Amino acid sequence: MDVRVCLHLRDLKAMARRLENLGLGAEAYLDPGLLYEDELFWNIPPLSLPLSVHLPFWNLDLLSPDPEVAGLTLRRLLFGLERAVELGADRAVLHSGIPAGRTPEEALERAPVFAEALRPVVRRARALGVALFLENTHEPDPASLKVVLEALPELGFCFDSSHAQVFSRTPLPEPWLALAPDHLHLNDHDGAYDRHWNLGWGIGHHEDWLGGFLEATLVLEVRGDPTPSLRWLEGFLDQTLTEAL
Repeated sequence: MDVRVCLHLRDLKAMARRLENLGLGAEAYLDPGLLYEDELFWNIPPLSLPLSVHLPFWNLDLLSPDPEVAGLTLRRLLFGLERAVELGADRAVLHSGIPAGRTPEEALERAPVFAEALRPVVRRARALGVALFLENTHEPDPASLKVVLEALPELGFCFDSSHAQVFSRTPLPEPWLALAPDHLHLNDHDGAYDRHWNLGWGIGHHEDWLGGFLEATLVLEVRGDPTPSLRWLEGFLDQTLTEAL
């Protein structure tokens, strides 16, 4: 099972050995303010743990009406992939940049244009040997993501059920799971805000659907100590195995 803990880029070097000893991988957030700090990328010893990265996303949008922002977004994503390779990452996650509050019709209209804008990033990821995953964020439903994923078959889907429940108009997981995610961001919430709580602390009810997706990469994307989420996951796996016997 591929379980990874989300952490800040600055903490990767210090936490790598501990995670390796626990049989865990990591997902490092590429803080855009640190992308040009070469020492963070060049002075990390070779890592044997599975590693993915979360590409920069704050205020970025490939389809921004401001051409300066759109151009900056493309440069940030492409450079983030270069940094991912320097770290030895095998996967990278990105956001579509869709603004909050868009209607289903607006999201669908945007989807094919976004797919074309994203194509250079997908091409670069393939050339670098990094699997690329698009995460649901403020999409009102999965329909627009389906258009993008069908247009770019090499692009995978990262499912965050908390985003679906807090941000979208489609809170149930099943329509999103129909997109066959192979990368999962796991965290809990209170129903109103994207809290990034530990599993079991909120109302996310991951136990209702997670059992069918244990072969995906599971990323504990929680704030603070992830130990409660690891314990929750261990208990869930024990129960799942017991019920299967």
